[in-house]
Amino acid sequence: MTPVILDAQEDIIYNRESTVHATVHSQGLGIGYKQGKIRDIHKTTYWDFELSYLRPLKQIKLMQYYSTSSFVYGKLNDVLILRAGYEEQRRIYGKPYWGGVELRWLYEAGASLALLKPYYYMVLVAKPTQDGGYVEEYDYQTFENSSLWIEILGKAPFKHGLDEIKLRPGVYVKGGMAFEIGTSRLRAQSIEVGAVVEYFPQGIPLMAQNPPSYVIPTLYLSYSWGSRYNKY
Repeated sequence: MTPVILDAQEDIIYNRESTVHATVHSQGLGIGYKQGKIRDIHKTTYWDFELSYLRPLKQIKLMQYYSTSSFVYGKLNDVLILRAGYEEQRRIYGKPYWGGVELRWLYEAGASLALLKPYYYMVLVAKPTQDGGYVEEYDYQTFENSSLWIEILGKAPFKHGLDEIKLRPGVYVKGGMAFEIGTSRLRAQSIEVGAVVEYFPQGIPLMAQNPPSYVIPTLYLSYSWGSRYNKY
């Protein structure tokens, strides 16, 4: 009969959790880090830090037949959002002793900071001359100057607009469900689904055809992995 070797570490109750997570949401992608404290068998709290890319819901990428650079017509800004929040997870259903899935519900609230980098186009423009005529030139411009454009050639290199980044502070709340799927107490592994609602008092201008977005709701799906340990 083959002996069964038990890992003594699996019988330890851990009080700390550290994970990273990757997120896909209804308006982009995100990555993040959580530092958690296991309060008891039913409750774990986290400090959650996340960087998320936000794109307009209705943006459509276009491309000229002779170009390899796509662009979004009417886009005003590339937007990155930094979040820092406090999260609490409550256990609904624990894992059976043989394994399986643990179910938790979660809520979170915190501060957001949006970084707005102007979206530049590579364009052919008509510039007036001193004799009252016009001359065609290539230039990198934002959509505010579109009245002088003859043709859009593509998106400008990313460096254009880096020195014009604007900050927009905000707040957010999050709610959802977490499915703990890890097979070991040492390893934290879970899938989250839920919704985030953010509010920016100054508004986030995304598209020229639309007013600034003040309230931004998104749905998300997240996968996290990390470890548990003790800290006394």
